[in-house]
Amino acid sequence: MSSAENAAAAERVRLASVADAVAGRADRDLGLVALGGMHMHNNPMELVRELVRQRRPIRRLLTSPSAGIGADLLLGAGLVGEIATSYVGFEHLGLAPWFRRRVESGEVRVLEMDEASITHGLYAGAGGLPFIPLPPGLDLADVCRVNSESYRMVDDPFTGERRLAVRAIRPDLALIHATEAEERGNAAFKGCAFTDRLMALASRRVVLQVERLVPAGRVSGYLPGGTLPGFLVDTVVVAPGGCLPTAAHGEYGYDQAALAEYLALAWRQKVPA
Repeated sequence: MSSAENAAAAERVRLASVADAVAGRADRDLGLVALGGMHMHNNPMELVRELVRQRRPIRRLLTSPSAGIGADLLLGAGLVGEIATSYVGFEHLGLAPWFRRRVESGEVRVLEMDEASITHGLYAGAGGLPFIPLPPGLDLADVCRVNSESYRMVDDPFTGERRLAVRAIRPDLALIHATEAEERGNAAFKGCAFTDRLMALASRRVVLQVERLVPAGRVSGYLPGGTLPGFLVDTVVVAPGGCLPTAAHGEYGYDQAALAEYLALAWRQKVPA
């Protein structure tokens, strides 16, 4: 990248409040939104809560291979039209109340995907590929038969073998948590980045929630697989503790009591008639 391109990328990245980062016309949906985090870890909860406060509708929500409270809260707020996922739940704490309710009632359409398909689909989207063949054996599962939109059987041009392929995933927006970022948007993940880095690489726009800003050059000290270049980031939101009640790797653990309280309240909540 030339110096002029670097300068343009630096100008494109902007620091914003959480309200400004997700602001827009409330009557216009956000398209395909990729929500980062996995299980009870690294969920960008401050961004999720702001989406709820502003009532920003999401046409389709793409989760990581294992989603939790972030997705369930958006479903509970009635903001999600469709969800592409392999799992939404609370692991040892139980099922996801609003995911179950919205799907059973037919209010939300589910595009079932397995973990490999989400990961490989994002990889294809990040690489500019229209689709990508999947490892052998996945064609034996039922998921490709219940989600014909995402899967096709194709011929291997080299061997003639029939292979299951998944459509590339190219989100309109990714909501991601990283540990820290420089002012130009270069960011670093402590611990595991899960599929968050792939989501950012594949998405047209990235809003990044971080614990703090750090001086220029600090991110270069991280291993390459644990960083995100600033030219991929549109907006940085500084939100210390912004993953709670989920964990932020290297910073704090998840709050099990708060998660259990959410579940207790969500299960008691009556669905509007």
